[in-house]
Amino acid sequence: MPGLLLLLMQTASAHSGGAVPIRGVYDWSNLPDLPPGAWVDWSLFPSIVIGCLLFSATYELLAGPLRTRWGLSPVGPTVRDRVLFHGGIAVVFCSLQGPLHELSDVYLFSGHMVQHLLITLVFPPMALLGIPPWMWQPALSKGWVRAVGRVLGHPVTGFLVATGVLYFWHVPAMYDLALEDHDVHVVEHLSFMTAYTIMWWPALSRVDALPALTPGWRMVYLFLNTIPMKGLGAIITVSDYVIYRYYATQPRVFGLDPLTDQRLGGLIMWIPGGLVFWVTIGFVFFTYYQGDIQRHQRPRLTVVDGARGTA
Repeated sequence: MPGLLLLLMQTASAHSGGAVPIRGVYDWSNLPDLPPGAWVDWSLFPSIVIGCLLFSATYELLAGPLRTRWGLSPVGPTVRDRVLFHGGIAVVFCSLQGPLHELSDVYLFSGHMVQHLLITLVFPPMALLGIPPWMWQPALSKGWVRAVGRVLGHPVTGFLVATGVLYFWHVPAMYDLALEDHDVHVVEHLSFMTAYTIMWWPALSRVDALPALTPGWRMVYLFLNTIPMKGLGAIITVSDYVIYRYYATQPRVFGLDPLTDQRLGGLIMWIPGGLVFWVTIGFVFFTYYQGDIQRHQRPRLTVVDGARGTA
């Protein structure tokens, strides 16, 4: 997959006149510097505002009135649950509009990579961990939903879907199209959030009907998911040419020329992107290790001369 993407990148860049052997061939002197603060724009997009409000409102309806009416649970979500879920929605809200949106969608490839990491590696885990198991009950009470869930919740599905979506949208033609057409860009972001929610499910599921992997397999699964993103980040980082022509024509921000910006974006995908998985692997390991110690230290009941004691 990385080799195929590299070939597509080289071919597309050559056809657009962007492929050159060394950085010195480029002349960025014709690109003006963006005035300081010009990218600080808090324009609100109705679709994002409405979408975030709908998700939060649905959560609170299930947490309150519908929980009582449908008998889902005697108690509502914990404070931790609410903070995680609504925090995840806030991550989406701040990622897809405001200054980060302005930087990523118009000026900086590296800004776009920060945006993508937030909606793929931060939002899905927070949302999944913030939804209590009983909240899934209305949907999972239907047999066909459970059947679809078993397919989508399988680790092979999660890996393939996330990897396929990641590489598809980083093919130069698709990446530039998304930047030039807002509707396509919306589809891109929705597909990222959906694919990575599917990817995170086998590692973070709280639902008994569609359980997470055992700790050992969970760590293996998370490790395997570091490879596609780190591989793509490495390809972008070491490239000697500008892969995505859209950013090569935009004003310079923070003094970054397009190639330096591209390499910074590749490093962001390569290192922080992989770090999220490794931190999660470490959390799974130490949580399991601590639980194992507690199980072995738990006193055992024994019978001594007809009386129960502890050993």
